[in-house]
Formats: sequence, structure tokens, C-alpha cells
Amino acid sequence: MPQSIELLFIFKVMKNFKKILISILVICFSIFSMAAGCAEGGTPGDGGDDVTGTAKTNRVRVYDIPEGVERYSGAEVYINGEEIPVYSVMVNTSQSWTANNYRRVQNGVCLLELDGTATVTVRPQTEINYSSVVRPLSAKITPIANIEENELTFTFSSAGEYVLEINGEAYDAIHFFVSDYDESDGAADISGYKNVMVFEAGLHTAENDERISDNNVVTLSSDTLVYLEDGAVVRAKFSANNAENIMIAGRGVIDGSAFERDANAGTVTVPLEFNYCSNVILKQFFVLDPAGWCVNFYFIEDSKIDDVKIISSRSNGDGISLQSCKNIEVDGCFVRSWDDSLVVKNYPRWDDRTVYGETENITFTNCTVWTDLAQSMELGYETVGEKFENITFDNITVLHAMNLAVMSIHNANNAEIKNVVWRNITVEDGRNAADGAGIIDFRVLYSPTWSDQHTDPTPLGNVDGVTVENVNVISARRFTAVMGGCYDSRIGFESNRYVDNVTVKNIALAGGRPTEEECSFTSTGEEYLRNFTFVQDESFTVTGASFVSSRTDEYLSQFGDDIAVEIVSAK
Repeated sequence: MPQSIELLFIFKVMKNFKKILISILVICFSIFSMAAGCAEGGTPGDGGDDVTGTAKTNRVRVYDIPEGVERYSGAEVYINGEEIPVYSVMVNTSQSWTANNYRRVQNGVCLLELDGTATVTVRPQTEINYSSVVRPLSAKITPIANIEENELTFTFSSAGEYVLEINGEAYDAIHFFVSDYDESDGAADISGYKNVMVFEAGLHTAENDERISDNNVVTLSSDTLVYLEDGAVVRAKFSANNAENIMIAGRGVIDGSAFERDANAGTVTVPLEFNYCSNVILKQFFVLDPAGWCVNFYFIEDSKIDDVKIISSRSNGDGISLQSCKNIEVDGCFVRSWDDSLVVKNYPRWDDRTVYGETENITFTNCTVWTDLAQSMELGYETVGEKFENITFDNITVLHAMNLAVMSIHNANNAEIKNVVWRNITVEDGRNAADGAGIIDFRVLYSPTWSDQHTDPTPLGNVDGVTVENVNVISARRFTAVMGGCYDSRIGFESNRYVDNVTVKNIALAGGRPTEEECSFTSTGEEYLRNFTFVQDESFTVTGASFVSSRTDEYLSQFGDDIAVEIVSAK
């Protein structure tokens, strides 16, 4: 048995011993309570006054923040009188791209495990009013303001990704990432992997962890599991090339705040970079302040990104970027990015740029997006390679689109983009997008910046077959779209390029159902947009994205009013 697995086994045994001991104490306490109830003439569960004595206790578990990791100073957070640790993360308030001159402010990140319900009290440093909001709105959580005590209270009853905007200010926010309570105490399932790396609770850097190289990289080989324990903070990038069967999982944090990002100087640290790999699984962890792109999948096949949470604030801070990939699922992720949030592109191979990429069968489902700078869901601009098809975005909530388009296709190379679907989309705040680039932006165009950057000039391709349906835009003055192809006038490439067969079906705007005439649909030229259809089925109720609750009402009905809060000390 490899030493890493032996250590993990011993560690799991110790954790299980602690869990067994706690269970014995809970059982003893329950027996004592039942005996006391019977002595008073009642039988638990018989409908008497002590029925609540059999109710389950609500449980919250939080892992403390390791020494050396910055804490949020903008507010205090409490549950059942216990102060909860809150990470600090930087967000960028600018909607103009800069290489290194950032306009950033501190926001908070609170990581919780929950079983049952928990009422949270937030005491901001700023004076509160009655305008605070918890997003996503579909979670139907209303913060109650106590002006005299200067505190906000609200209740969670499900795992999810939530954002409290204090006084309704988007850049004065605390992100609450709530996970279902982990009955295994965070122990890893190591079956199926030859190599296991466990990053235990505490701060890991190149200075104190020999698995991190001097240039802050953890290099992964095939058949490797990386497990980030609760309370672990790792300052490094994870990278693999030409490998398969790799998983990075756990509820730890990958922290890029210590690394420089200067686009002029070329300094960058992409925390998750995988090239020419298959069967890569990224699951559950958090990435804060990456120094560049966050997730870079390049020529990756048959892989999944599940329940990963990302907040970026520096140049080229794209969230999840899939380049020349096939058969990729992205499910249940939260991405707040200072650039494009969810991105699909085609690139050539860097070792032979005459070999173009192929993209097919990409799905994004049940994701929450906040885009501070660029596009929320973007195909392009780099589209080098003809095969580019079967892309689906389903049940996506866009909390804020602060600048550019929400749904965009920019075909600036030779891709034939086919069969793209946006379905069940909610845009909570699309005001800036609607007044600028549009809620929808589907174009074939030559880009002086991007078309020739990675390969010799290519002809332009086309877009054929796009469906946008069940879209609920909650806040915007209008539903705007720019669509169409172009005439490519470059010498040797003279031709018409088209956006063809686009259907926009069942949309809502600010609670109403706009007609086509009430929307703002702009074509780049009538001859370059063909077969456009707008449909409002009045018998269909536009819902947009739905909130996916992890607990049923029946399950929650088992819980009483008591709550146990466990704060696990940092190492």
C-alpha cells in the first residue's frame, strides 16, 4: 500500500473514531431525554407537548480559516450566536479591461455545511437600509433588516450558491456557498486511483509543501486523485498533459491571490490547466482570485466539472474555458468572472498550428453566473476549426451581466457552428447588457484582434441552428439582440457568411411578454440573417431557470428549532 494511502487510511480511522464517539454521546443524550419525557407522563411521538423532543437538530459545520489567509472585514456573520469565519475575496468594479491597473474591492465568502435549516445574522460595518437582497431570486430568500441593531437576518434550508448584496449594492456582497452536511467528515473515496494527494486543512504553499514546485505547480499524472479537505487552502496551480483518469475533489480552496497577474508583463498563473487529457473530473472545490483564466480545458474529452465555485477579478479572468473539447459536462457551478464566464472556443494545436480544433457535445446545466466585464455565455471569438456543434446551456441563472452580452456567438474564423441551444435562462440584472451589446449577440465577423492571432488567416464560417427559449429577463428596459453574418471582403476570401435558422421562443421581460415589435432585434444586414423566427406561445408560462433545492419539504419537516453549530479549528 503506497504511503499516501496508508496515511489517508489512518486519517480516516481517526476521523471515524471521533464521529463514533460523538454519535455515542448523542445517543446517550437522546435516551436520557426520552426517559425524562416518560417520567413526566408523556410518550415521545404520541402527540403530547414533548413531540418536538424527537425532532432532529439542525446542524451547521464550518471550517476555520487558516492563519495567513485574509479574512473579510466588511461584516460579521453569526449562526445561533456563533461567529462564522468569512474569507476575503477581491472583485473588480470596472467594466473596462486593463492589463494590471485594477479597480478592486473586498467582498466576502462564507463556506457552510448544512443539514436542516439555519438562520444567518449579518452585521455589516456600513449602515444598512431596507434594500438588501439575496440572490438568486428564485431561492425566495428575503433578508430582514433590523435598522436599530444594524443587522440582516435570513434563513437557508438547501445547499446552493447565494449572494447577499448589502443595501442592494452589487459590489458590497457576501457569497454564501452552502453544501449539504458531509456525514463522512470529509474523508475521501480513493478507489480507482493509483496516486492520491490529500491536502489537509491548513495553508499549503511552495514553501511548506514539497508537492508544490518552486514555480507553484502541482503536476498530475494519469490515475491521480487530488483531495482538498475542508479547511485546506492551496496556493498553487494544478496541471496535467497527455493524461487520463484524474480527479480534483473536496471542499477546499485554491487561492490565487498571492500570484501576480500582469498582462503587459505576461505574468499569469492559471490554477487549473489541462491539455490533451481525458476523463478529468473537477468537483466541489472553490477557486478564489485566479491570476488569469481559472479553468482551462484544451483538447479535453469525456470529462466533467461539477459544483465548482469561482470568483475572479483580474485581466483575462475567464471562469470555465473549453477549447477544442468533446463530451464535456459542466453542472451546478458558480462563476463570477472579470471576463467571460462560461466559454467555448476552437484553437489549433500549439505544436502544429495547421491542425485545427474540434468542439462537440458540450453541456452547461444548473449553473449560476455573475459577469462583471465580458460575456456571460460565449462561443468564440477564437473558432479555428470547422467542427463546432451541439452546445447546450440549460437552467442557467445570470445574477448580473454588467457590460456585454448574456448569450453570444462570435464566429471569427472558419468554424461551422451548428445546433446551439439556450434553454431555461434567467437574467436577474441585464440592464447594462441590454443597453450595450445586447441580451443576444450572434454574429459571424472578422476580428482584427482575434481572427489571425493563433493561426494563418482562415475563411469565415457560418452559424446554423440556434434556439433560445424560456428566457426570463427580470431587470432590463428592453430585450435586445444583434444577429447576422457579413460579406467577407478580404482578398482571397470574398464570400457571404450567414447566421441561419435562429428561433427565439417564449421570453419574458420585467414580468411582461413583449412582442417582436416591442423587442429590439438588429440585423447586421437582412441578406446575412436568414430564417429568423420569433414565437410567443401565450399558453406557455415563462419561468426561466429554476432553483434546484437539495432538500424536500418532507425531509425538512423532521427538524425542530434547535441548531448545533460546529466550527472546526484551523491547523
